[in-house]
Amino acid sequence: MAPRTTFDQNDKKYQAVFGLLHIRKAAKIVSVILNVFAVINLIFGLTRSSTVLFYTFFSFAFSVVVFGSLLYGVFKEKRHYLLPYLLFQILSVAATVLTLLIFLISLAAHSNMVIDLAQDWGGINAHSSESQKQFDSDLKAFTVWFIIILSVYIIVQAYFLELIYAFYVFLKDRENSFNFNFDTSFTNGAFGSTPTTPGQLPHDAIN
Repeated sequence: MAPRTTFDQNDKKYQAVFGLLHIRKAAKIVSVILNVFAVINLIFGLTRSSTVLFYTFFSFAFSVVVFGSLLYGVFKEKRHYLLPYLLFQILSVAATVLTLLIFLISLAAHSNMVIDLAQDWGGINAHSSESQKQFDSDLKAFTVWFIIILSVYIIVQAYFLELIYAFYVFLKDRENSFNFNFDTSFTNGAFGSTPTTPGQLPHDAIN
C-alpha cells in the first residue's frame, strides 16, 4: 500500500524572510507592493520626458495584467494565475541585468547614451547647466545613483521572484496532497469496499 501523503502548512520550508513570515503572508505583501509600485512608477513617469512617459504608459498597461493576475492568484490562492508573473519576472530580471551591463559598457566607452539617460530619467539638461563643471558633477551623481538603484532593483526583484515561486510550490504541494488523499479514499471505496478512517479496520467500519 502506498504511504499516505501528509501536508503540513507550518513546515519550515514554507517560512520566508528569515523565518519571520509564512510564505502565504509574504506573497500577499509582495503582490501588494508590486501593484503599488506600478502606480508610483506611473506617477513618476508623468513628470519625465515624453520618451519616458511613453515607456511608462506601456509598462503600466502591461503591469496591470501581470500584477493584477498575481494579486488575484495570491489572495485567492490559485497557483496558475501566478505563472504570468513568474515568466514576466524572469525576463524582467534578465533584461535589467543586461541593461546594467550595457550602461557600464557605455560609461566606459564615454557613449552619449549615458547623457541621454541622464536627460530623460534624471532631468539633467546639458544646455541649461550653469557650467560644464556643474553638468559633469550632475552627470556623475546620476551615474552613481543609477547604478546603485538598478543593482538594488535587481536584487529585490529576484528576491520577490523567489518568494512568489516558493508560494507557487506551496500551493502545488497542498493540491498534490489533497488529490492523493482524495484518490486513495475513492479507490478504497470502489468495488464494494467500505472507506475507512485512519486507524479504523475495514470490519469495524462495516459493524
